[in-house]
Amino acid sequence: MTKRYVGLLTVVAVTACLAVVGTLGGWYLADRGGSGRADPTPSARVAVTTGAVGGPSTGSPGSPAAGASPGSPAAGRTYQLDQLVYSQSGLTVTLVSAQTTGGKLRLNLTYRNGSPVPWPVSCPTAEVDRTSSEIVLADGRTVRPDSTWCTTTRPDESFAIAPGERVESWGVFPVVPESGSSFELTWYDFPTLDVRLR
Repeated sequence: MTKRYVGLLTVVAVTACLAVVGTLGGWYLADRGGSGRADPTPSARVAVTTGAVGGPSTGSPGSPAAGASPGSPAAGRTYQLDQLVYSQSGLTVTLVSAQTTGGKLRLNLTYRNGSPVPWPVSCPTAEVDRTSSEIVLADGRTVRPDSTWCTTTRPDESFAIAPGERVESWGVFPVVPESGSSFELTWYDFPTLDVRLR
């Protein structure tokens, strides 16, 4: 009978430790925003999934232009990437796909809170947001986004991602890398990611 209680106490202790680690990690990430750096919190670039938020819609990057035939430059193309950008204490960010159309590159990212506590996040001001991410092309050119989810919908706002919630974010860059070429993505304060469109 005591062995059963020892097992139960172990499960309770492990769950409590995960909650403490998640809470401290969330506070740490949220507090980094006060350091004076341009929005260093990795969670600050997200949108709560409501079906269409962050996804292609009529006339958006990634949807074929009116009258364009598939395969033409105006029709664009979607690249399935599924590259992990960030993973810590159950909090993950994945570069899901890239869409090209009309001379622009749209990068779609998915945030997931797999921790037992809310993930505090914030969007920077629109001015700071536009300088917080970039891509570096194979020829060395650095390109910053024209727009992101934060700049268009929630600039300078704070909110939280609930445990178990999946959220979306995106950035639109005024360039289309050649198919098969690679580029480096710096998405806010996350580590730089090598991306290849193929």
